[in-house]
Amino acid sequence: MDDSLDSFIDDILKAKGMDQALGDVYKELHADMKTRALDQIDRAILDAMPEDKLNEMNGLLDKNPDASDEDVQQVIQNSGIDVAQITAMTLLRFRGLYLGDATVDEGTVDGRKST
Repeated sequence: MDDSLDSFIDDILKAKGMDQALGDVYKELHADMKTRALDQIDRAILDAMPEDKLNEMNGLLDKNPDASDEDVQQVIQNSGIDVAQITAMTLLRFRGLYLGDATVDEGTVDGRKST
């Protein structure tokens, strides 16, 4: 997903009229936007998880603060949520916010409003 997320952010910055000639400023802006997008995706996934699976994840992290990414991903996969849909909806809203697109609606994921 890293390469596609990088391209996604490049597209947003180009649509905003940002030029890569800005050098380090462009790189910093790109990195900041990538971090924000990933944070929003993570938040949306957690918001969509059923309470019992969220409790399972919290229990895993409480028992083992250094739990592997694979262990966390396994809990997410077993939660029954559609991670691809959540990611897509979150990135659409992210793009809409940065580009000021008022037509992007909040959408729903698994019957709930997603963030």
